[in-house]
Amino acid sequence: MASVFTHPTPVTGWRKLLADMATVSAATLACQAIGVVTSLLLRVALSPAQMGVWQGLKLLLGYANYANLGISKGAARELTIACGRGDPAAAERGLDLAFTFNTLTSLIYAGGLLATAGWTAFQSGANAWSIGLAALALLVVLQRHLTFHVTVLRCRQAFALTAQLTLIEAVLTLALAGLAAWRWGLPGLYTGTSLVLLATLAVIRWQGVRPFRWAWDAPEIRRLVAIGGPILAGSVVTTLFQSLDKLMILGWSEDRAFTLGCYSTSLLVTGQVYGLANMLSIAMLPRYGEMFGRSGCRRQTARLAARFSEMLAATTTIAAIGALLIGAPLLARWLPDYRPGLAPLAYLMPGVVAWAMVLPLNQYLVAVGHERRALIPLVFAAALAAGGDYLALRAGYGLVGVAIATSLAYAGCYGLTLAISFWPQLAAADRRRYLCVHALALASVLAAAALPSPVAFGSVANALRGVPRFADRGVIAIRRNATESVPYRALTGRPQGPGLPAAGWPRCFRVTRHSPLATRPLP
Repeated sequence: MASVFTHPTPVTGWRKLLADMATVSAATLACQAIGVVTSLLLRVALSPAQMGVWQGLKLLLGYANYANLGISKGAARELTIACGRGDPAAAERGLDLAFTFNTLTSLIYAGGLLATAGWTAFQSGANAWSIGLAALALLVVLQRHLTFHVTVLRCRQAFALTAQLTLIEAVLTLALAGLAAWRWGLPGLYTGTSLVLLATLAVIRWQGVRPFRWAWDAPEIRRLVAIGGPILAGSVVTTLFQSLDKLMILGWSEDRAFTLGCYSTSLLVTGQVYGLANMLSIAMLPRYGEMFGRSGCRRQTARLAARFSEMLAATTTIAAIGALLIGAPLLARWLPDYRPGLAPLAYLMPGVVAWAMVLPLNQYLVAVGHERRALIPLVFAAALAAGGDYLALRAGYGLVGVAIATSLAYAGCYGLTLAISFWPQLAAADRRRYLCVHALALASVLAAAALPSPVAFGSVANALRGVPRFADRGVIAIRRNATESVPYRALTGRPQGPGLPAAGWPRCFRVTRHSPLATRPLP
């Protein structure tokens, strides 16, 4: 038994885990690229008003994920534990119950949408919103059915199939929904999206996935909701927590839209780093439950989570340093009007790395049945972030103040979650190893963020000279037009011109209390 504790290994092995991570990451990146093309096509095919209707309907479609009260998450956790015990059939009844409850709640949600569509049509006649709400009622039922299947397949570690499904859905969305929207507008988009969901479900059936059966057992349903409800609540609080800095900027800065637009440049960079960590963690989630089901030992599961966290820390740190040393200067060169918005990046990135390290901690808590504990650090950190962002904006420290407050909240959430997660289960040697790896990772990111000039803009310019001539002409034209603009001169306080300073961070990325983006308190 000691050798098992010394070398914690997933039940299916590290090689299978790495293969699943590569599969998920490749599929996600491909879907993101296809999604960009689809978004551009929809914006060409639809007018801004029609796109606004579609974005509003997508919000309502996303809210449908909360309608089942988390029962699918509870059944999924029970399935991973049962797979670890070698008896997945024991969880089949729970899956049937969760499927029944998920379907009924999606039908109730769809009924509410139909009622709202009828009321809207009765009040103001058939219009884009009433027709869209009626179409959304069908999309909700199909989308919840598909999402439930994908959740169960991931718990069964069928990542090759789920990656195939996401790619098929992305390609069909571009081919069917995009082209239908081009030809028939919003009605075509609704029809095409419905066909995409039906086709993806047909692929699931074609792959031989067992269809779920209708079943009802009120006490067992309540038990599964009691398990999945806190997990769902944690997802809601996490989403709110990650949006607090944007909400506070919109609520308390003077030039709300412009300031948030600048800040979004830093979020673009940090979002890629956190997205990488999230992609890698997807393949690990079912393995914690599988390990706990196999061994029944929290300590062994904790050691597995600690080992994965160390690997995640190394990968995330490399991505973060690359974003600071290469990504930020390139964005500053290509998007000169947004350069002041890159000032918070150096302060925000260390906190984002710490926030990424929370992923395996929360996944461990869910796997061993302590999902309610995960809410405590999230609520505390959300309150800390809200208070810190408010004070920073009211005191006039602008975006840099918001970034510092958010980064401290992320770090606080990480420290508190670590204390109540697998830290008590680790031996002294494991704790020292964990601390050394993560301290080195965070110190490396802090060092990269603190450099006066991570990459001289002149060096970046020299490197870009190898870009094909037509691309270089386009970049120079965009830069020249942007640097001649009044907002750029007003924000940077520097004379216009195509040249970029070689100093880097000290003058271009620093936002002090009295700089234009350091928003003064509201009267």
